[in-house]
Amino acid sequence: MTRPRAFVAGLAHESSTYMVEVSGPTDLADFDVHSGAELIDEFAGTNTIVGGYLAACGRLGVEPVPGVHARAEPGAAVAPRAAAHLRDRLVAALRTATPVDVVLLDLHGAGALETGESLDLAVVRAVRAVVGPRVPVAVTVDLHANLPAELVTLVDVLVGFQEYPHTDMASRADLAASLAVGQLTGASRPVVRMRTLPMLLPPSTTWSGPGAWLRDLVREIESEPDVLACTVLHGYPYADTPQARAAVVTVGAPDAAEAANRTVAGALWDERDRFRIDPVPPERAVATARAAAGRPVVIGDGTDNPGCGAAGDSTYLLTALLDSGLRACLATLHDPATVRACVTAGVGARVEVALGGRHGWASGPPVRATGTVRAITDGRVVQRSMRAGKTLDFGTSVRLSLGDVDVIVASQRRQVLDPEILLLHGVLPDRYDVLAVKSVNHFRAGFATVSDHLLVADAPGPLTREIDSLPRGPATAGLWPMDPDVTFPDLPTVGHPAR
Repeated sequence: MTRPRAFVAGLAHESSTYMVEVSGPTDLADFDVHSGAELIDEFAGTNTIVGGYLAACGRLGVEPVPGVHARAEPGAAVAPRAAAHLRDRLVAALRTATPVDVVLLDLHGAGALETGESLDLAVVRAVRAVVGPRVPVAVTVDLHANLPAELVTLVDVLVGFQEYPHTDMASRADLAASLAVGQLTGASRPVVRMRTLPMLLPPSTTWSGPGAWLRDLVREIESEPDVLACTVLHGYPYADTPQARAAVVTVGAPDAAEAANRTVAGALWDERDRFRIDPVPPERAVATARAAAGRPVVIGDGTDNPGCGAAGDSTYLLTALLDSGLRACLATLHDPATVRACVTAGVGARVEVALGGRHGWASGPPVRATGTVRAITDGRVVQRSMRAGKTLDFGTSVRLSLGDVDVIVASQRRQVLDPEILLLHGVLPDRYDVLAVKSVNHFRAGFATVSDHLLVADAPGPLTREIDSLPRGPATAGLWPMDPDVTFPDLPTVGHPAR
């Protein structure tokens, strides 16, 4: 008997409309692209969406047909020509692979073109045009997705992450694949329903506080009869686009999906004030670390998080650490010019640097100092928590000592998810008072075994957690918390009927 064939592909990007002046549009050279057998080699056995899809295919007796997968680090909106090129490559691979029985897509959900249009919708439209209405199309998206209504009408399964940090990528992809493959027998053709809310949430971890409460509510709903999958999308607040807003998406029987969406959306709306952020300036974060009983304290440099699209070279927290007298390490500061200078000088050399601060107000002033080069590496690590098993490349990187503060400087802009990049440079966490990392929440999973003291600093910048302080256009100015008086209309949910 011939095994069902599942086309596995993706085009993933989290696009910020606030980073254009800092970094320019995200272009073709910014994407890591894998295709064919290389795709399987890259992702098999990893805690990623594609890794989850591949594992599900093995478990379900389905033949994975690798297509094209492209992902760029979060950043400015995508140049239309680059988006079209990558979409067309994916579609060409799908045409070559046909006939296929199932399509499994890895999309972020908050991808946007410079025009503000949804990158994710463009991909789904193109895929649906090739496979027609009968082939199940499953999509797995990020918890911070901004989904246009049309996208939901074009897919048969839509599953998003429930955890932030996103440690459940593979398991949620496994669920999406299982639901899609389950539709091949015709015994079950559930609907997909989405209910949007006139709101965006600040970055809110599910490890504690209101984010944990909301995650637990959704999990409880997902366990109910006739509900196959339920996801609450916090939305991506750094995109000023028409599709930017929070939403609830449920897969299941029609009445159950509608009821689930009403319950979760209503509860989130009623509890929305719990998600407001009390910003913590870098100086206060460092003072809190000084007063903590245990060592080290881990501080996320939240506003300068490359995982939200930031430049990764802000110096505000670094300056506070230099002024503190504490033994500290900051990782990683994106500064290719400083890396080149340190490599030229060599390990043990003293070098004068103007460190970071390359993007004006978004980055603060450069730190001008003389430091000692302690280590030079290729910057390649294997992640151990989020995206476990997947290689992350910081590019050529160095450890530079500025008195009591070590700075790991990288030539690629990357978020720090776990201690691996510190260990690569000879940094032993328990020898420091403070570890500062360019991340807002994802670092919690990777550093939970290093410290019980995890906090976030809010420096100035275009990706502040005070999302209502950002300049807004008509697309998002009327959403909560930007407009605290907005009402929640009783609108119907959107989605496709059972196919």
